[in-house]
Amino acid sequence: MKSLSVFRAFSLFLACTHAFFYNASLDTRSMALGTLNTVVMGKTAVANPFYLLRRAFFGHEKRSALQSTCPQVWYDIAADFRREFNGCSRYASTAIRFSFHDAGGYSSKNSPYPPANGGADGSLLLSDVEIAREDHNPMQGFREYMLSKWNDYKDQGVGAADFVQAAGNMGIRSCLGPVITTMIGREDSSEAAPEGTLPKAFGQGSDQATIVQLFADKGISARELAALMGAHTVSRSFAQQKSGVKYASPQDDTPQVWDNGYYSQTQHRNTSSAAASFASDVNLAVPGTNVGESYTEFGNSGASWAKAFSEAMLKLSLLGLSEDKVASLVDCTDILHWDVE
Repeated sequence: MKSLSVFRAFSLFLACTHAFFYNASLDTRSMALGTLNTVVMGKTAVANPFYLLRRAFFGHEKRSALQSTCPQVWYDIAADFRREFNGCSRYASTAIRFSFHDAGGYSSKNSPYPPANGGADGSLLLSDVEIAREDHNPMQGFREYMLSKWNDYKDQGVGAADFVQAAGNMGIRSCLGPVITTMIGREDSSEAAPEGTLPKAFGQGSDQATIVQLFADKGISARELAALMGAHTVSRSFAQQKSGVKYASPQDDTPQVWDNGYYSQTQHRNTSSAAASFASDVNLAVPGTNVGESYTEFGNSGASWAKAFSEAMLKLSLLGLSEDKVASLVDCTDILHWDVE
């Protein structure tokens, strides 16, 4: 598939840049700020590698939009969210989940339709049908919050799809997570994404084989899946009460700190009584499996997880887009370069 070759190109590019930017010696708890500072120091070097990537994979004759200046409105949006996401607030952690759910609507099993085959198209923000589904319904209140925010900016050319993905990346940043490459220029859709594209936390469909296949259908590998699941380090349960999980229970012992403690705590089932693991996460973490080995790797190395997560999150945000669309996107990663308080 055309779009998947772009993802491989981005992965190759990011592997090279991260190898330079990341310090492999960063430990579990101190890696967050160290990772952020390292990436921030390299921010001025981002444009040229993207330009080289663009030339290498799409031809010398095309001018790279990835070098274009990020519109000022996105800096205004970042300043707005920064105030309300500060300290890894519930707004921040829910923004991460919301962006994941919007992009996660993509699957190679979907019947193709524009603009992203169910991927990051803003439909979770724009569709009353999609947000009402069981997977998303607990985020109805957050959706209203996001709609109110978006209405302040949409007349300035801000699309819903970009708004959702940028907000998610700002949430990660506010929780002391890595700076995620933030691309702007997607097209929006108010058509509800196909159902059945997101994993179940409990019950049927929460087994490892089903979830691995679900993400394989998106072009996401077992290791990338494990990396993405690490975002549960700042998550809280929304709708698992019927499975015995209290509302707002965290998934690791430090829900306001972006760290890799989630991995070892999930794999060894040693969270405190205040935390509750999802059955899906426990099933993915089983030692001796491909995903489980990645859980062990990321539990042992915060730097390894930060690199893998950054790459996987970018990939997720581009699922379903054509090569030409990806080539036209504008790099607005600089909006995330602020000092975390």
